[in-house]
Amino acid sequence: MIRYFAAVLTLGAAAMAATPYSTVTYNKDVLPIMQKNCQSCHRPGEIGPSSFLTYQSTRPWAKAIRGAVLTKKMPPWFTDPSYGHFKMNGS
Repeated sequence: MIRYFAAVLTLGAAAMAATPYSTVTYNKDVLPIMQKNCQSCHRPGEIGPSSFLTYQSTRPWAKAIRGAVLTKKMPPWFTDPSYGHFKMNGS
């Protein structure tokens, strides 16, 4: 899912610019992923430093989003130590 999101965001934008009738669109393909994984924090008044509510506000962040998703910095998953030890990617 994460790799799909990164690919859709980066390649989808390029595909939309290359052909006006591309089958990949922000509203159809990217927005549902953003709504599910990003917009709870990335919207005005929340902790995310940028708003991902629209294509216009999200597009400038595409490279940073791709990097954060591929390095698994985003979406964050903060554990509660009172529930025990959680093993994360080789830790």
